[in-house]
Amino acid sequence: MSDWIEISTPSLRGKEYDYLKECVQTNFVSSIGPFIKRFEDAIAKNIGLIKNQATATSSGTTALQLGLLAVGVKPNDLVIVPSYTFIATANAVSHIGANPWLVSTDMNYLTIDPKKLDKELELNTFTKNGFTYHKKTKQKVSCIIPVYIFGCPPDIDSIKSIADKYSIPIILDSACGIGSKYKKSSLGQTNLPGIISFNGNKTITTGAGGVFYSNKINLVERVRHLSSTAKYSDKYEHDEIGYNHRMSNIQAAVGLAQVEQLEKIIKEKKMIHNNYKKELNNFNKFKLISDPPWGESSHWLNAILIKRNNNFNLDNLIQEFKVFKIKANYFWKPLHLQKPYQNSLKTDLTSLNDIQERILILPSSPTLKIEEQEKVIGILKSFFR
Repeated sequence: MSDWIEISTPSLRGKEYDYLKECVQTNFVSSIGPFIKRFEDAIAKNIGLIKNQATATSSGTTALQLGLLAVGVKPNDLVIVPSYTFIATANAVSHIGANPWLVSTDMNYLTIDPKKLDKELELNTFTKNGFTYHKKTKQKVSCIIPVYIFGCPPDIDSIKSIADKYSIPIILDSACGIGSKYKKSSLGQTNLPGIISFNGNKTITTGAGGVFYSNKINLVERVRHLSSTAKYSDKYEHDEIGYNHRMSNIQAAVGLAQVEQLEKIIKEKKMIHNNYKKELNNFNKFKLISDPPWGESSHWLNAILIKRNNNFNLDNLIQEFKVFKIKANYFWKPLHLQKPYQNSLKTDLTSLNDIQERILILPSSPTLKIEEQEKVIGILKSFFR
C-alpha cells in the first residue's frame, strides 16, 4: 500500500470480494454470466433509465466507437469533438474511419462552447437533403460529441438546439459523468445516448470497462450486437463484421459492488470538492473549476485553472507536492497539439494552446482524509500567497 496521497484511487469497500468469489465458484469468469445483466440494469436505474437501456462493453472507448456506428457515422464522415478532451474521444472516431472536427471550449468549465459551435456550423457548412456537409471538404457532419470534463456536464440544451437545427445526432462522452446532474436530471434523462467509463481511476470502476446507454432500445441493441461479434445464433452465425468488445462477468461483478456504493462515493466527492472550494475560492492567481450554472458535476477530479501572466511554472508546484508525497499533476494535452490530430479540421483553438501548462489536478479519491486534504490546501496556499 502506497503512503503517497494519490489523485484518484478506487474505493473497494463493498461486496467486491464476495461477488468475485461467486464468479470463481460458479465458473462464470468470461463474457457470459449473471453479473453482466445485473450490472447493466443497475447502471440504467442509477442514471434514470429502465432495464435493457444500457449495455456493457470492454471500455468507454469501445462503447463510444460502437455508439458512433449505431447512430450511423460512416467512414470519411466528420464528427465534432472538443479539442480539450482525452485522446480516446477522437480515437473512437478514427477507429471507424471517420474524422474528428476539433472545436473550441468554454474557458470557465472547459466543455464545448455552444455559441462558437453554432457560429462555426453557420459559416462552414451547408445542408442538402436533410444532412449537413462541410463547405470545403464536402464531408458529411454525422455526429457531435459533447464531453463531460472532470465530471462537469456540458450545456446540453444549447448544444441540442444547434444539433437539431443542423440535423446532427449527439452522443454524450460522459466517461466521467456518472453522478452528475444536468438541470437536476441524471445522465439517462437527457434523452440523448451516451457512454460511461469504468477505468480504474474513475468514480466507480470495473477495472476496465464501459457502458453505452440510451432510451432508444434499438441503439442499445445495435451496440450490444456489434460488441458480441455480430453473432445471431447458437450455430456461430454472424450477419456482419462485428467486434469482440464485451465486458466479462468478473468485471461486472466488481462493477455491481461499486454501483451499490455510488451514492456514498458521490457524497464523499462532493464534500471533498466543497472543502477545496471553501478554502481556495479567494485566490486571484487561479480558480477551482466548479459546478456550471446548468448543472452539478460528479466531481470525479478537482482541478485548478491558473490564470495567465503569472510568470508561473507548473513543474515547480508539482515538485513541491512530491516533496510531501502528494500526487498532483498535469492533465490532457489538447487534441490539436497531439501528433495524430495536428492536421485535423479545426476551429480557432488559440485559447487552448497553453491549457496544459495551466491546469493542475488535485487529489480527489473518495477516501481522501480531511488531514490529507488540508496538506494539499496548505501547499497551494503557501505557493500562491
